[in-house]
Amino acid sequence: MADIDDANYGVDSEGRTRFVRHTFVRDPNGPVLQKNKGPVGHRTPNGFIWAHSLSEFVYIPRVPSVPNYVTTWSRSMLKVLGENYDQVEKMWSFPLVPPRVVRPWPVLKLPLDHNAQPEIPIGAIDEGCDFEHSGFMLYTMREDVSPKENTKKKPPLVPRRCSTDSTKPCSGRLKLNEGADAVPPVQGWTYDYVWCEHFRALLQEEEGDNITKRLTNAVNEMSALHCVADNVGVRIVDRPRLGPALYGSKAKAEHCLINGSFSQTSAAKEERSNSSRLLQNSQENSEKDDQQSDAAQDASATAQDLFTTHGLPKLEEFIPDAFFPDVLLVHDPENLTKHRQRRDTNEPLKYRRVVNPPSRHSNTSKTSRSTPESGTLERVAHLHLRKSNQLGSGNHSYVYRAPLTLPAPLSAHSCTLQVTVAAKLAQPRSTAHALLHNEARAYAALPRHAQETWCGYNIVPPCRFPVPVGPIAPKCYGFYLPVGADGRVVDAYAEAEAGGADDECEEDEACEVNWASPILLLEECGEPVEPAKFTIDQRTECFSLVLRLHELNVTQGSFWVRNILIQPGPLSLPPAERTLARPSFRIIDFGRAKVFKDVLDAEMMSARKAAIAELHKEMWEEENQAREQLLINLAAF
Repeated sequence: MADIDDANYGVDSEGRTRFVRHTFVRDPNGPVLQKNKGPVGHRTPNGFIWAHSLSEFVYIPRVPSVPNYVTTWSRSMLKVLGENYDQVEKMWSFPLVPPRVVRPWPVLKLPLDHNAQPEIPIGAIDEGCDFEHSGFMLYTMREDVSPKENTKKKPPLVPRRCSTDSTKPCSGRLKLNEGADAVPPVQGWTYDYVWCEHFRALLQEEEGDNITKRLTNAVNEMSALHCVADNVGVRIVDRPRLGPALYGSKAKAEHCLINGSFSQTSAAKEERSNSSRLLQNSQENSEKDDQQSDAAQDASATAQDLFTTHGLPKLEEFIPDAFFPDVLLVHDPENLTKHRQRRDTNEPLKYRRVVNPPSRHSNTSKTSRSTPESGTLERVAHLHLRKSNQLGSGNHSYVYRAPLTLPAPLSAHSCTLQVTVAAKLAQPRSTAHALLHNEARAYAALPRHAQETWCGYNIVPPCRFPVPVGPIAPKCYGFYLPVGADGRVVDAYAEAEAGGADDECEEDEACEVNWASPILLLEECGEPVEPAKFTIDQRTECFSLVLRLHELNVTQGSFWVRNILIQPGPLSLPPAERTLARPSFRIIDFGRAKVFKDVLDAEMMSARKAAIAELHKEMWEEENQAREQLLINLAAF
């Protein structure tokens, strides 16, 4: 193996830029590698082989003496194997890192001192893997675009919070030096940040040079441009301070011992400074465009019209659990929901979130509503529906781009503090209600990682080429059912199913109903794909989404190109800087989906074997349909 990196990685004979280029040379006396029994190494939560860069994938012979009988491994798997790894590690010019979630461009905002702030604060800009893998990350926060607030203020650098996950104990963090526990200045030295109690405990366990090494490593990981540190905390300085003792590092940084403290400057941090300036310029340009656009509108209308989507950002982040709506107040003056509530009032319609909607494949018609924790108030959001905001319609549903006001104090970077979501409503037929219920249940079955972007690449068998680890499906922001005059959730479809009234209704002979529509809130994810315009890498990436969905034991049930969406990416950048050269894909429309667990739960024990065989057959057929729709040449895989 020669020196390797991702720069100028090349193109293979099929026009691919994502392929495995290197073969690992085995120790002749090494063990035979059993299929599906290799070391785990670093993996994304989906369980597939993962590498941070294309060059960290290698072909490795299963049998040392048979060099052409190979499988694909990652660099981290080689390290666990241990065979000749010390000789090959130096061929990578960058460190081995674990996978991480790549956050979308922030549109949500929450006061920094709010107790619901997560480990990575809401509003933090994702600054890439050069910095984001560090526990000592100092985050640049997005500035507010509201003209009512000071947009010229420099965004603060906010440290990552200590982990609250008992399985991942804190190995060291910084805390803002403020509040009642702030450390006072010492001999003119004012601390901007202090070490958390976990890192201080680690320092107390060390002696002599080991303290120096631990502090040096911590400072080296920090994303601040110039910082000086001692065993109490850190100060951000305008210029690096020089001292007599220098300590080298892999990052090629200069660490200076100054009265028992350390400072750092590095090329990486200079790049971050340039990157931060670009981000700031992007924000300023975005703010200028927004303000000019807003000025073109009637100012009073903009302030009052909560139904307009103009200038509102799409919600692409998860809603934090502490603010996930229990109740949705729907403002529906055109009665798009077909709700029976009197229309001679301006009162919004009350909907409640349901966490366990019945499925046409399950053996239950019971509906579980969301309930706030004991002693807490219900979290209430407002949705504004307008017919002119319709995104599209299908055979069974209507989809609207709808402004959403989130439960306070969570809000958004927009003039009305709203975001937009895709609101999916059922057409007035019983089968349409059944499909929307089933779709909600399918989204509930998807794990969080299936709706996240992760850095790096996966190998997703039977495909042997690396693919980005993007979301499989849009984020789901809840399934909501209407509340009746008596305060109870009204699930007309479930009641009809339980009473057998819906047994004779089929798609070809649909039964018209006058039920109020449920509402499914989703992330808006672009336009239908056109595979003929794609590169082979992009078609492979789309196909991998189907394979990953099946690995979760879920079938989509209606795999046509209209049900795969594309939008410019990457989503970590501001919308104005995204491009279709780096697209983001999603599978949508899970109305006919099947969740294996639900199907098996609905079957008698004696029939489960046949049900499993049938589901595997459906997966195979869906994969073949996906290949046909995406113009995938099976021989090329």
